[in-house]
Amino acid sequence: MRAVYRKEMRQYFRSPVGYVFLAIFLFINAFYFLLQNLLTRSGDITDYFQVVVTLEMFLIPMLTMRSFAEERKQRTDVLLLTMPVDCRAVVLGKFLAAESVFLMGLGATLAFPVILALCGSAQPLITLGNYLGILLLMSAFIAVGMFASALSENQIVAAVLSYVMIFLLWYSYGLGAAIRSEALLSLLNRVSVMRTYHELVMGVLDPAGILLYVVIAFIFLVFTTCAIQKKRG
Repeated sequence: MRAVYRKEMRQYFRSPVGYVFLAIFLFINAFYFLLQNLLTRSGDITDYFQVVVTLEMFLIPMLTMRSFAEERKQRTDVLLLTMPVDCRAVVLGKFLAAESVFLMGLGATLAFPVILALCGSAQPLITLGNYLGILLLMSAFIAVGMFASALSENQIVAAVLSYVMIFLLWYSYGLGAAIRSEALLSLLNRVSVMRTYHELVMGVLDPAGILLYVVIAFIFLVFTTCAIQKKRG
């Protein structure tokens, strides 16, 4: 797993992918922090997070679309699949590499609540909920994007497929008006990542909601592993 992780990290920063992702990520976050908090003199960090979350989720496929699709394009997947390494280690190594690049960008935004605290607006529980929510949500979407990449041989197709699955997971709660089945509506409400995220950003640390993100990430990592094992077989 360590070898796969190191290889992926080198790939991110030997190509423009890692630099472009971080540049766009930091620009978007800094711009909306300036717009939502500094210019309006608002001390509520939730204003900033509620805006950037939908923009950040559409950046995630930039990290994940190359995970397996690029391997097939360059014909290096043969080497990857014939290595004496368990498929789970390969998937986990790639997941942790994408997660690490995302955490680099997210870590830089920790300056924002510090700025607000220096200005006299400290909201530790709400800040924790916002960061925990964005971390768990994007981790789940990274797992989704990796599964999309494992299914495709083209990075663009992988990105589009990622967007579709992310859209369905995020907006499942908003589909309620079009659903007449009470049982299905109740299920969608329970597994809605949007609903759970908005609870976290308000400082409601619900263990069931946190578990939902962990389960989604785990399920899609298992799906990815199964897809790779099938190709290896």
